[in-house]
This record gives sequence, C-alpha cells and structure tokens, in this order.
Amino acid sequence: MLLAVPLFILLRPAGAQDDCSSVADYPAGKAWAYRWYDSAGKLTYLTAHRVRQRDTSAQLSTITVEIVNAFEDTVYQGQYQVRCTSEGLYQDLLAKLTPDMLRSLAGVDLRTEEVGWRLPLGLQPGDRIPQAYSHLTGYNNGSKLLELDLAIGPVDILTNENLTTPAGSFPCVALAYELWITQLVRKRFRLRDWFSPGVGVIRREVFDRRGKYFGYCELVEVK
Repeated sequence: MLLAVPLFILLRPAGAQDDCSSVADYPAGKAWAYRWYDSAGKLTYLTAHRVRQRDTSAQLSTITVEIVNAFEDTVYQGQYQVRCTSEGLYQDLLAKLTPDMLRSLAGVDLRTEEVGWRLPLGLQPGDRIPQAYSHLTGYNNGSKLLELDLAIGPVDILTNENLTTPAGSFPCVALAYELWITQLVRKRFRLRDWFSPGVGVIRREVFDRRGKYFGYCELVEVK
C-alpha cells in the first residue's frame, strides 16, 4: 500500500563524521529477509541477509546472503559489503542483483574491485546520484571462470511515500535507476526501490529495458 506523505529529507547528515545509521544501520548480527514474486504475483524466492562482521576501523560491514526457492531449497549463498564514510554509504553492486541473476552464479567465488555506489548524506527528492561502475571476477578453486561489469544509475530520487509490508509500515523515498550487466553481451534492467532511512530497501520492482514488469520483492522481517 502506497500513500503520499509530506516531503522530508531522505538522509540527514549524521552526528558523527563516520556514522551512517541515518542511512542504513548495519551492526553485527542484524538480519532481514525479503520475499520475491514474479509478474503474476507467484512466490519465487526468499532472500535472507545477515551482517556477519564489522571492521570498525574501516567502517566496513560484510553481509551474507542466502537465497531459497519456493520449494525451500537453497540455491545461492554468498556475501557483499557496505562501507560507511563521512560522504555517505558505499554499497556493493552485488546487492542489486536479483535472485535469478545470483542463482546463475552459484558456486562461484565473486570478487569485486571496489564497493560500488555511494548513497550520499543529505539527499532530497529531485536529486540525482551519478552513474557508478564495478568489475566482478568469478573464481572456482583459484581458477578464473568469468568476468562481469556492472553499472548502476544515474539514480533519481523521486517522491516520499509511506509503504506497508509484512515487516511493518515505513516512511520511504522512491529511487528509480537502471542496472547494466555486461558479460559478453550487455543486459539492461530498470529498477525502482523504496528506501527507508535507517532501515534500507523496503520494496524493489524490476522491469526490462523496455519497461516490461518482471516482479518485485518486499521486506518481510527485520531484527
């Protein structure tokens, strides 16, 4: 359920220089889960995320992710990273890949050259985040199997809304952007996120480059 709400600042400057809790908080042990549905509303996947560890000196958090299909079979296990800086929150572009995309990479040790895109502090609806890039290399037993180039953006900060999911009701800002995946051929997707400051993504909708609707995910639990 989406309702319009008064305009508010998406991400307020943090009190401490390296504190990104106003953007999204990632203490060790935090866990959250999403359910994914196809365009017909059929349940396809459950993704479970947990903050495994945090390097406070580098303000770096490592997050494990497990993907379970509708038959409760685990089809992917991996991890991605986020980094908090005085400029905002840097997020690994792996976190933007859908379960179908990640499932095709099961069993591959994925390594990124950098933590991909920055969600700056102090954003407001109408702002735009420049395009960001990341290069991924996949290994198996030390041997290189594949290379991927990911690009996201530019990200447009849209309207403010209240969003209700099984996890509760959240004040959100909608973000619209494109995701480019290049491995021999380039694939382009359109995504829309509903982001709640201090919590993270509450809902994500996925479309192809022409706007055909693929499906969505929603937050079902956070603790």
